[in-house]
Amino acid sequence: MNNRQSIIYVMRHIDIGGYIDIPYKKVGITGAGNATLTSRLQQISNTKSPIKAQCVAAWEHGNAQEIENALHSLLEDSRIEGEWFIDKDDSLVDRMQPIMNLLGATELHIEESEDSYTKNVIRKENENKNKLHQTFIGEISNLLKRPLRTSVRKSGPTFYSEEKQLTYYIGYRKSGNHNLSIGRSKDVYDDLKEFLESQGYDCEKSSKEHARIMGISAEVIAEIINTIEEGFENKKYS
Repeated sequence: MNNRQSIIYVMRHIDIGGYIDIPYKKVGITGAGNATLTSRLQQISNTKSPIKAQCVAAWEHGNAQEIENALHSLLEDSRIEGEWFIDKDDSLVDRMQPIMNLLGATELHIEESEDSYTKNVIRKENENKNKLHQTFIGEISNLLKRPLRTSVRKSGPTFYSEEKQLTYYIGYRKSGNHNLSIGRSKDVYDDLKEFLESQGYDCEKSSKEHARIMGISAEVIAEIINTIEEGFENKKYS
């Protein structure tokens, strides 16, 4: 079997008892193939311990070692020890994804754990995250001047404007410094960027070429949505 180091992975520890929130992630590399990734997970996870290891993301690339070194340097300020880094916002994978896309790394499918305790923890985490996102949607909705259609997607809380034909995706962060991506804005990005910057907001282009504003509070998110809904003319649909 080819054991060449070609996979960059992100792992975390979880408390199967549900008592401890462990905010650390491990960024490492291993050999080719899902079997090797699974065996690496088994090495890290002690089967008799209430603390288990879970792989949350993985990519395949021919220069895995160089990428790992670069990522470790980039994350140096959040290093706890060795290959482990603090990730209080649970946003590390989201921050890594655009980098891996840019480098042409192939995202690998992560098989769900067959361990019943681990599956139960993940189920509870997803339920709690969904409740948190629903509460956040209510918070934003109360600040909007016009009601918008809402949903909770895998990416997070979402608002949809039928009038402007824009979708507001919110990257929720525990710290309160959220991200706002404006879907369907690719074709009007220059106009929207000019409009937002004229209103005092710093706008950048996401990997999907949508308008994006980073590190903002719930109040600012609502303020930006209100500003767009009241003053931006989407020429594509006007």
